[in-house]
Amino acid sequence: MSSFDATNKRLKNIHTRIPEFPEDLVRLLRMTYHVQKRMKDLANSVLRKYDLVDASYMVLAVLYGSENETSTASNLGEACMEKPANLTRVCNDLEAQGLITRGNRPGDRRCVMITLTDAGRNLIELVMPEVWTRTTRAYEGYNSDDIRVQEQLFKRQLANLDVTA
Repeated sequence: MSSFDATNKRLKNIHTRIPEFPEDLVRLLRMTYHVQKRMKDLANSVLRKYDLVDASYMVLAVLYGSENETSTASNLGEACMEKPANLTRVCNDLEAQGLITRGNRPGDRRCVMITLTDAGRNLIELVMPEVWTRTTRAYEGYNSDDIRVQEQLFKRQLANLDVTA
C-alpha cells in the first residue's frame, strides 16, 4: 500500500461528486507536493545534526553557488523562494552561527549584501554531499533520457506557471 493511496481515493471521491473535476491533473499536482515533502524530510534528516533546516541550507547553498559567494538579500530571497521576513530570520540565525556576514553595498546603504564566511563554506561543503546522496535517490532507476524528459516536463510546468498577473 502506497502512502499516496488515501489521497488518490479522496481525489476519486471528489471526481465522483464533481464530474468536471480534473482528477488526473490534480493527482499530478498532489504527487509533486508529496515528492517535495519527502525530499525536504530526507534533507532535514541530514541537516538536523548540523543545526540547520531546509531554509538555512538553501541560503548557504545559493551563496556557495553565487559569484564571490555573495548575493543581495533580494536576489537571495528569490533564489531560495523565501519571503523577506523568513529570510531575515534565517540570516539572523546563520549570522549568529558565524556562517554568513551581512553588510551594505558600497555606495548604496539600502542594498544588503550577504556573504558566505569561511565557516559557512566549510559547512556547506561538508553537508551538501550528504544531502544530495539522500535526496537524489528519488531518481534511482532513471536513465539519462528519463532525466532529460523529466527536466523538459518541469520546464514546461514552470513556464506555464510563470505568467504575470
